[in-house]
Parts: sequence; structure tokens; C-alpha cells
Amino acid sequence: MLQVLIGIVVIALVIVGGLYFFQRSAINRINDLQARKQQLVERRLGQSIKDGSQLSLTGDSLDQFNELKERYQKVHDKQFPQIDELADETRNDAHGINFILTNQKINQLSELVSKAEEELKAVQSSLKELQKVDQTHKQAVSELEKKYQKLRKELLSENFRFGPSIDQLEERLSSLEDQFDQFSQLTAKGDHSKAHEVLVELRSQTAALEKVIAAVPEQFAKLNVTYPDQLTELNAGYQKLLDDNFKFADADIQTEIENIAKQRQETLDKLASLDTDAVSKANDSIDRQIDHLYDVMQKEIDARPQVEKLMPEISKFVIHAQNQNHELLIELDRLSQNYALDHAEIETTRGLAEQIKAIEKDYQEDINNIRAHTAIDSQVLSRQQDANEKLTQIELQQTEVNDSVAGLQDDEKKAKDTLNRFATEIHAIKRQVELLNLPGLPKEYLDYFFVVSDEITKLDQDINRIKINMEDITKQLLIVQADLETLQEKTDDIRDSSQLTERLLQYANRFRENNAEVDAAAQKSQELFSKDHDYAASLEAIATVIDKVEPGSYKRLEKNYYDTQVK
Repeated sequence: MLQVLIGIVVIALVIVGGLYFFQRSAINRINDLQARKQQLVERRLGQSIKDGSQLSLTGDSLDQFNELKERYQKVHDKQFPQIDELADETRNDAHGINFILTNQKINQLSELVSKAEEELKAVQSSLKELQKVDQTHKQAVSELEKKYQKLRKELLSENFRFGPSIDQLEERLSSLEDQFDQFSQLTAKGDHSKAHEVLVELRSQTAALEKVIAAVPEQFAKLNVTYPDQLTELNAGYQKLLDDNFKFADADIQTEIENIAKQRQETLDKLASLDTDAVSKANDSIDRQIDHLYDVMQKEIDARPQVEKLMPEISKFVIHAQNQNHELLIELDRLSQNYALDHAEIETTRGLAEQIKAIEKDYQEDINNIRAHTAIDSQVLSRQQDANEKLTQIELQQTEVNDSVAGLQDDEKKAKDTLNRFATEIHAIKRQVELLNLPGLPKEYLDYFFVVSDEITKLDQDINRIKINMEDITKQLLIVQADLETLQEKTDDIRDSSQLTERLLQYANRFRENNAEVDAAAQKSQELFSKDHDYAASLEAIATVIDKVEPGSYKRLEKNYYDTQVK
């Protein structure tokens, strides 16, 4: 029984404790919500509404302000009392035990406070924006008023810098000032919505006018001062150059000067209508045309002293090239009597003569035009500079032709000396073979010997003709030289093979009686030597067997043979 009582007491204590905790928590939440509402009251938004009433608003701006004022009053007069009433009611309920109802009312109270916060925040933000617009417009009135005063002062005090555009500039400024007056009135009345529309357009047109006013003085200065001065200078310079007998190609300078003057006047008309973009493009075009005329005249001025210096040099150059060409043709004609000229030396030289003739013709025409005061100096300079380059190349070619034939006589003498040496060498080879006293010579060797002999004979015939071809003779010399060297090698081979064979046959006699193989090899070697005249085969036939019977004997005998030869 006691335990049951204790359980009941514990449960009661838990319930009482839970009830106390809920009540304290609910009251704290209610107090927090009322504190948030009090913060809204203390924002002094009402004072901001009163301040807004002093802005003298009209039109859409006034409608907007009245709407904000009504929204504020609705919160202040209706929502705040509702919050206070619901807070008191909920606080009383919190002392009871209806937890669910109390919690629902707290949530409802929280929603009312949040809505009030959001509404007043929106109202306050809109009020600030309205005040900001009012301040911005009033500041714009001050700024624009100062700007227009400055522009008006600039146009009045410096109207000479704007030329024919001054009337349009003043008219546009007056129009802006009228719009500014409208903006000022709307701002003063507080109709900021309409004032904003006027301000946007006003600022755009003001910026455009400032841009024009900044651009016009420089453009007008070019059209009114720079270009007239340059055209006067160009005209005077052109007349002076004409007096000094200057001529110009593809340029009617006087007409171009007149056209530029006409364009200048047309551009002034564009400036009067404030079409500054068109004026800028027109001025750029005039700049280019004037620069072109200066360049055209300066080109001729620069060319004349160069022409005066170059013409005498070209005259001397032409004469020198002609003399060089004439002497070269004479020399080629003389050489062609005795030598074949296979590289078109004469044709090339005659072609160069024609080039010199054409250069001389152009030179003479330019000289005549200079004397007649009809020459265009820059064209003369270009032609004669080209002529100078051509003459330089012509003389180089003529020198190359001369160098290519200059050594023909020396080459002929050297060729004859070489031919004599070849004849001596082949005679010596023939004598060398005869001294070997051989039974005969291999057909291959004899054929080669006679080929070389015939080559020397042909070379002798070609080199002693009335008109010789040194290029062909040079080729023959190289061939004969190589063939003679080969013939000498073949002769040396026959000499060495035959003499070594004779020595080996003598050495083999000591083995023939007792060695049938040596005897047979000796007979074969003798037959190859005496009948076939194949001395290399004869040597191989006996050497192989001797070396077999007495290893190393062939190498020893061969060494002894070469050691006894004349070094």
C-alpha cells in the first residue's frame, strides 16, 4: 500500500513539474514576441512618416507615399493592438493546463508579429527610397543648374571657337534649359515619378551636348585655320615647283587643292548642323589628301638631287660597259678562230650588248626630257637606279665570260705538254715489256695497250686541229691519264707474274725427279707460260704445288723477289 502511495506522489510531482516548465516556457516565448513587437514600435517609423509628409509630394509619388502611410497606420492601429490583446489572452491561458490551445495561440501570435515586421520593413525601405529619390532629384537640380551655367558661359565667352555651330549649340542648350525648368518644377512639387522620366532624358541629352561642345573647337580649328594654312602652303609650294620645272605623275595637284578647299567648306556646313561624327570622318579624309599632296611634292623634291648625282655616273657606267662588251666580243671572235666555244659565250655577250643598248636608250630619253624640262624626277630616279643595278649585273656576267675563256691558250699549252708525257709513258711501257723477252703477251693486255695507244693518237689529232675544243680535250686527258695508270698496273702484273714463275720453276727442279705432282705442275706451268702466255695462271699452277711440298716457300721466294726490285 505504501509503495502505491509513493508512486502516486512521484507521478503527481512529475505532472506538477511538467506543468510548471510548460508555463514558464510559454510565458518566455510570449514575452519574447512582445519584445519584438516593442522593437517595431521603437523604430520611430511614425516620425519617418511625418518627415515624408514634409516632402511636398504630388502625383504618383504622393500616391505612393499615402499608400505607405496607410500600410503603416494599419499595422500601428490594428495589428499592434491585436498582438497585445492576443499576448495577454495567451499569457492567461498559459497558467492553465490546456497546453494545445496555448501552443496554438503562441504560434498565431508569432505569425502576427512576423507579418508586422515584414510589413514595416517594406514600408521603411520604400520610405527611404522615396526620400533618396527626393534627395537625388534635388541634388540633380543643383548639379544641372551649375552645368548649364558653365556651358552657357563657355558658349558666350568663347563663341569664336565654335564657328558656324554656335547657333545650333545655343539652341540645343536653350532646349535643355527648358527641360531642366520642367524637371525643377516637378522636383519642387514632389512628383518624382515624372521628374525621373525627365531626368533620364535630360542627362542623356546633356551628355551628348557636352560631347559635341568638347569636339567642335578642335574640328573647327582644323577647318578654319589648319587646313587653309596648309592649302595656302601647298598652292604656293606647287607654283614654286612649277617655276623650277618640276613635273608630277598621275596627280593634278591644282585640281586636288581646289577639291580639298571645296570639301573644307562642305564640312563647315556639317559642323554648323552639329554632325560631329560626319565632320570627324571628313577631316580624316582631308588630312589624308593633304598628306598625300605633301608626299607627292616631297618625293619629287627629294628625287632631283639624286637624279643630278646619278645621271653622270650612269653615263660613265654605260660607256664602260659598252667598252668592256666591245673588247670581249673582239677577244671571243679571235679565240673562236682556234677554239670551239661551246657555252654560247658569243651569243651571251651579244645579248648583253643589246641590254646595254636598251639602257642607253632609256638614259638618253631621260636626259632629253631633263633638258626639255618635261622629266618627272622620281620616275627618272627609279629607272636609272634600275639601270645601275642592271649594268652591275651585266659587267659581272661579262667578267665571268671573259674569265671562262681567258685561260684557253694556257690550257692548250698544258694539254700539249701532257700529251707529250703520255706518249713518253706509253713508249716506256712498251720498252719495259720488250725487255722482259717473253714468248708472247695475253690478248687482253694487247687489246688494252692498243686502246690506250689509239686514245693518245686521237688526242694528238684533236689537239693539233686548226680549231680545237678544249673542254673535250680536257675530258680526253683525264681518260688517257686513268687508262695509262691502269695499263702500267697491268704491265707490272705481267712482269711480276712472269719473273716469279721463272724463279719458281727453277726452284721446282729440285723436287721434280722425286715428286710426280711437282713434275706435272711444272709441265702445266711451262705450257701456260710458253703457249697460252697466261702468266698469272702459270704462277698459280706451280706456286700451289711448291707451297704444298714445302710450306712457306712461295711466300719466301715472293718476298725475296720484291726485295730485289728497284724501289
